[in-house]
Order: sequence, then C-alpha cells, then structure tokens
Amino acid sequence: MKIVLVTPLLDLGGGQRYVSEMANYWSSKGHSVSIIVLRGGKPFYSINSDVKIIKLCLCKGIRIKKAVGIVKSFIKLRKTIKEIQPDFVLSILSSTNIFTLISTRFLNVRVFVRDAMSPFRKRSKKERFLRKLLYKKADGVILLTKIAKDFVEAETGATNVKVIHNPVSHVNKFNDIKKEKIVITAGRLTSVKAQHFILEACAKINKSDWTFVILGEGELREKLNNQIESLGIKNRVLMPGAVKNLDLWLNKSMIFVSTSISEAWGNAICEAMAVGLPVVSFDCDVGPREMIDDGENGFLVPVGDVDLFTKKIVLLMNDKNLRNKFSVNTEEIQRKFSIDAISKEVLEFCSN
Repeated sequence: MKIVLVTPLLDLGGGQRYVSEMANYWSSKGHSVSIIVLRGGKPFYSINSDVKIIKLCLCKGIRIKKAVGIVKSFIKLRKTIKEIQPDFVLSILSSTNIFTLISTRFLNVRVFVRDAMSPFRKRSKKERFLRKLLYKKADGVILLTKIAKDFVEAETGATNVKVIHNPVSHVNKFNDIKKEKIVITAGRLTSVKAQHFILEACAKINKSDWTFVILGEGELREKLNNQIESLGIKNRVLMPGAVKNLDLWLNKSMIFVSTSISEAWGNAICEAMAVGLPVVSFDCDVGPREMIDDGENGFLVPVGDVDLFTKKIVLLMNDKNLRNKFSVNTEEIQRKFSIDAISKEVLEFCSN
C-alpha cells in the first residue's frame, strides 16, 4: 500500500515517535511510506532509509497566521498528497489534523486523523469550531482511550471513531542488566508533567542509597534545578536530559514514577511496564488507570497527594517481593501493545 503520514515535526515527542515507529514498521513489511513534515527540521528518532521524508517548511519565512501564507500552505500540502496518490493519509495532532482535512477536501483520498491529546485540554473557540466541522468529514478518527472516544464523538459528531493505543516497540527487556536502586521517570520538563512533585517526594525519603533519575528536556529545567538545590538533594537526583537509550535506563532501574497532572495516554508508563517496572503514578484524568491495576502491577495515587505518593514509593523500596510481583503482572503489556498488534489494527482500520 501507499501510505502518507502527516506530522508538524519529527523532533522529540510522543506523536513524532509514533509516526517514526509506524513508518519504520510498515516500510519493513513492504509498504510504500511517505512522511510529510509540515515545518522541517532533523528527525530525533531513527527512520528507515526506505521511508520517504518530505519537508514542506511551511512556516519558513512567513507567519502561518497570515492569510496568504495559509493559502499557500494548503495548496502545497494538497499538491504533495495528490502527486503521491496514497491509499490513505494518516494525520496526527489536532491542529495538523484540521490543516490536513482542509487541504484534502474533494481530493478523493481517504484521510484519517489521530488525536492523541488529552480530551480535557483547553482549546480555542476557533479550534473547537473547526474540529466540530471537520472531524466528522474524516474517513476515521483514532483516539487513545475510551474516555477520549466518548468525548470526541460528543464534541464533533464523528461516528467512525476507534480506540487504538500507542505501540511499545522501542523498549526491550534485558534480563542480563544488573538492577540499581533507581527511581526513574521520563517526560518533557513541563508543568503538565509536574516533576516537582517527584523532587518533593525525594526530599521526604531518607534513603541515601537510592537515586532519583528524571529523563527529559524542557523549559522547566532551570526551575527544577533550583528546587533540587533548595531541597538539598543534589547528590540524590540525576537529570541526564533527553536520551535515546531509554530502554537501558529503564532496565537498570527498580521503580518508575509519574506525576503527570494530565495525560492523553501515558507512553512512559506503558514503556516502563513493558520492561517489568512497578509503577507509582498520579491517577490523572486519562491514561494511567487504563494500564495500572492498583495494587496488582502498580499504585495509583490521587493527583497532588505527595504524602501518599511518597509512602507507595517507600513501600516498593522496602519490599523486593512486592516489586517482583508487580513486575510479573506487567508482562501482558508488551504483548498487548506490541508494534505488530497496534500497526495491524491501524492498518485494518485505515484500509477497511
């Protein structure tokens, strides 16, 4: 099949990783895959040489809000898709979905959109109007959770909506790696990920032989560094930034934690569980509760309850048998969310 994936960027991020993984998998199975990148830039994730990357650089030299620039951008994307003549187009992220649906109107091409943002995310009146107008005109809409599906159906009137989770293919479980006393988290350093709660928990835990590792990069790095200094935990916290060897870090750790106050799914939690890590997570609006069975393969804690969050971490630190029990109970994650299973489900939905 000829498949086109549309993304604003290919930099660091969950949506960009999704596009890279699906493109790599489908191309390895003999499909012709093109990724149209609206803005440009270098890919953060590895992409097979068989995958064609087309950079439109739509924002270069112009402000996208200008009417002339917008029209030119629509024409450029429309022309590119028309030249490829794909069996279907799959767009990701809400604003890109709107852009793609407008650009492909009356083009006689099947267009599917994937909305991976939290359904409760604040949106402008303009975005809400365009979603309501255009999502029902898509050939199908992919959401990550049942909550998101119900929300989007009610919001937009779209009927061909399907829940398909993210794949977990880029992390592997290595049984020969020696475990270290590491409590780890991964995600952008942003207010929604709320890593400051993890630092507060670290300061409450009197275990100098354990290290807290925060993977990721973002605008709150300086603020988090200042908090580390003020709490006096500099010798117990590492912040290596964004890493490409995530699975190695996860495999050598013993506990994964998440303090997100809002999620669309929770990729990092799923990845951690795929390598057998017990998880302590805030029970935010969407995501964690669909993976974590509280008390069986991890712990769910009310958002912002640092005291209980801390107690659950300490409980796992002190109980190796409990960590092992949770680890065994996470094994289903890798099979259920494998790239084989998820990519097959997406392909069947988009080619039906």
